[in-house]
Amino acid sequence: MKRFIIPILIMFPLTVFAQNSITDDIIIDQIERMLENTDDEVDYTELIEEYWTICENKINVNNSEELNQLIELHLVNVFIVEKINEYRKNFGNIILFDELTFIESIDEMTLNIMKPLVCFEKPEEKEKLRAKNLLKYGKHQTMFNIERCFNEKAGYIEQKYVGSPQKMLLRYGFTSRNKLEFGFAMEKDAGEKNMLDFMSFHFLMHDLKFVKTLAMGDYQLAFGQGVTMGSGVAFAASGGSLLRKNKNIRASKSANEANYLRGIATTLNYRKLYMTFFYSNKKVDANVSVTDSLNEPLVVTALQQSGLHRTESELADRHTISQKLLGGNLSYKSSNFQIGYTIHKTILSCELTPDPRLYNTFYFRGKSLVNQGVDFYYVLKKFAFYGEAAISDNLAPAALFGTTVQPAGYIDFTLLYRYYDKKYHNFYSNAYASSSGTRNEKGLYLSTSITFAPHWKAIATADFPQSDWVKTTAYAPSRIQDYNLQIEHQINDKSLFFIQLRYKDKEKNGPSDNSYMRYLIHERKMSLRFHVTYPVGDNFILKNRVEFSKDMNATKNGTCYLIYQDVLYNPDNQPFSLAFRYALFDSPTGAVYAYENDVLNAFAIGSFYHKGMRIYLLGKVKLRWGLAINAKIGCTIYSDVNEIGSGLERIEGNVKTDGKLQLIWKI
Repeated sequence: MKRFIIPILIMFPLTVFAQNSITDDIIIDQIERMLENTDDEVDYTELIEEYWTICENKINVNNSEELNQLIELHLVNVFIVEKINEYRKNFGNIILFDELTFIESIDEMTLNIMKPLVCFEKPEEKEKLRAKNLLKYGKHQTMFNIERCFNEKAGYIEQKYVGSPQKMLLRYGFTSRNKLEFGFAMEKDAGEKNMLDFMSFHFLMHDLKFVKTLAMGDYQLAFGQGVTMGSGVAFAASGGSLLRKNKNIRASKSANEANYLRGIATTLNYRKLYMTFFYSNKKVDANVSVTDSLNEPLVVTALQQSGLHRTESELADRHTISQKLLGGNLSYKSSNFQIGYTIHKTILSCELTPDPRLYNTFYFRGKSLVNQGVDFYYVLKKFAFYGEAAISDNLAPAALFGTTVQPAGYIDFTLLYRYYDKKYHNFYSNAYASSSGTRNEKGLYLSTSITFAPHWKAIATADFPQSDWVKTTAYAPSRIQDYNLQIEHQINDKSLFFIQLRYKDKEKNGPSDNSYMRYLIHERKMSLRFHVTYPVGDNFILKNRVEFSKDMNATKNGTCYLIYQDVLYNPDNQPFSLAFRYALFDSPTGAVYAYENDVLNAFAIGSFYHKGMRIYLLGKVKLRWGLAINAKIGCTIYSDVNEIGSGLERIEGNVKTDGKLQLIWKI
């Protein structure tokens, strides 16, 4: 414990502030639920960065395109945005926040969510982009992060990892009036050898006469509902409409080494027509199985997504083949209607041939792939219809169709059906699904949101996905039933209480490894979560959570719990603030998840197994000349194990200590 206490005393003055208590909790709840729904390791840094970007650069209510960002984050539904646009059309631009109270469908809970994220400005008239204006109104930000686990892991002791245990990130960004943005990033993961393991650069310009957007370097694309084209990750709904009103091209600013495009893309705009063209060419990691006489790869068995290059084998897979993407999108957009067509082709520099397994019988094999699809949405008063139908070049279909109805301002219903054929192939798709990937799944999603009293809301969802072919987790066609009920109560703009009840019945592999005795079992899990956020005085915000879950099946039968207390201290007119957590957990049958406050633009989710406690202290101090220092120190202590982790990540003992330091310079 001495190793833990001393760093805490040193770091105590370096504190970080809470952004927007209620809205933070809603975003965090969405990400926690997304983690619980997937068996894969997914980095949601992009989503956190998107949210923090909005916190720092507020959305102009008088700009329809900016308002759509709230829909993307599932903080408001499409009807609210339509009502705001209708109000502006009838009465002119909104000047004061109180005007929103006169708009139908916007209740007090929604107002509390929107308040810290929006501003009221006149829509900017398109002005000529002059270099002196861009520099005059531009903002620079340079950020350097360093983090590490202070325990020695097996990979370093056994000298399997080729680099140091520090993870480092250097990033610079420039933005100017939503018209110009550019920057770069360099990153080294823990165990990697040098700081230039990953490098990224982005350059975007907006509103150049007929050129709506021009992007060079690293960028992301999203069209329609993400079935045909959706790079990166996207928020999943926690109730309500699943409609997406995507921004077509956006910068890729994170250090995610898999989910990005590298090249050039542009959107041309003439009245209500939008034409987007894109080209990408990047090196990707892959497992090489066959090479030619010059040791150039001829056949690879899998594309790697982790971005880790810590060992000799991981280094051997680094940037072994190239992946090209070229295509376009044509869309017609009006205020409440859109229809679009997307087509793109992916080309690999060598043959992709997965090792034969039963579950990957229908996986993509070959060097090139063509995807195309049609998407639409139509909002008519109290109805919203949306969907997308796509096809890959083997004629396998994928489709998603949904509708949301709002008979009154305090209630809405959503019905969505998706069908992703087991033979459907797409390297860039992030449409709604119960698991990662748009393949081998069909299902019906139902939800309703009801504001049944002032400051009270109930959200209920039911999802019934099924797979017609085997998966890695199921030896036979399988089904899932997923039910969720959440009741929220907002006393004011700083206080939130919710209780969440969830039941999930998932068919998955039984305990036997004998191929002649394999069978599916029902993995049933029920969880109950209590969460409350409330202010104490003018400077403190407290957050409490109590969560219980019970596994009810033959292989795992037990009860898990997680309890934590957050203390957020943000004194007025002071250059420092503080976030502290004390958590207890006991999870003998599986993981429990809890989002952790972290340094700016970082993603931290605690995945807790076994029994123990977690403590962390996080802080920020603002210095002069736009400088700020963020720091975090955390410690996890287990009471029922003498070894943490496995493989090369194994730590001897029952204590794990980690820390982060971040320097930010803004001008």
